[in-house]
Amino acid sequence: MQVIKKIVSVLLFVFLYISVSFSQNAVDISNKMFENAKKINTVIFKIVSKERFGSDYKLIEAYFKKQSTPIRIYYKQLKPNYGAEVLINEKYSKKALVNPNSFPWINVVLDPMSKSLRDGQHHSIYDAGFDYFIKILSELFEKNKNDLQNLVNYKGEINYNNIQCYKIELNNPSFQIIKYKVQGNYTVNSLASKLNICDYHIIERNPAFKEYTDKITIGTILNIPSDYSKKLILVINKITYLPVYMEIYDDKGLFEQYQFNEVKINHVFSENDFSETNKEYGF
Repeated sequence: MQVIKKIVSVLLFVFLYISVSFSQNAVDISNKMFENAKKINTVIFKIVSKERFGSDYKLIEAYFKKQSTPIRIYYKQLKPNYGAEVLINEKYSKKALVNPNSFPWINVVLDPMSKSLRDGQHHSIYDAGFDYFIKILSELFEKNKNDLQNLVNYKGEINYNNIQCYKIELNNPSFQIIKYKVQGNYTVNSLASKLNICDYHIIERNPAFKEYTDKITIGTILNIPSDYSKKLILVINKITYLPVYMEIYDDKGLFEQYQFNEVKINHVFSENDFSETNKEYGF
């Protein structure tokens, strides 16, 4: 009997040690991801996105060039509307030059936060790349800094699209839908940014608000999630420590999914990369 008890004790110790080690490994990988993302000023990538709207999902494939400082972005949709383009540079200040590749068949200048550019998308063009999600994740880590081992779990190494990667999973036990009393005057977008949730979360759960620029007045009671996600699956490139794939879940199931392909970081851009006169563009 004593021998059995000792064996059980040893097995429990080994199990706990492995669990803590795996959790710590996931935390270390995540922190390295945060660290490397901060070093990025320019990025080129293709993205495949799947985002929930009501009971359906919308899929978009797109190509991006982005410079963080000063902010410059070139976007070309590959699917479903091949050839639609958006350009942001100093010339247009806080506006965007848009080639809709559809009616009215002319370039237009629009607010990137307007319904015309945000319709059917969870995020604005400014959120492209890694900065936005790294901010969301780092805030979630900070919020749960005393319980990270229960928040994040290491799921091993995998080969993803011929890239050796780490897979980690975040399970947020404190996630819930709450009644939130607005403490100031905001837009849907600015409040979501303050609370580190997706602005579509606000629109989805509060039918009075239709657009991301809609104003929310002090004292308004909203139904919102306490955090961005209930569960998050991350596949992280072992060399760059940047995400190549992510799945985000809320109380209703899969909320959004993103796949990053052909990623190039800190590429040296020319002025032509963010100019409507670029002969490779359709403006």
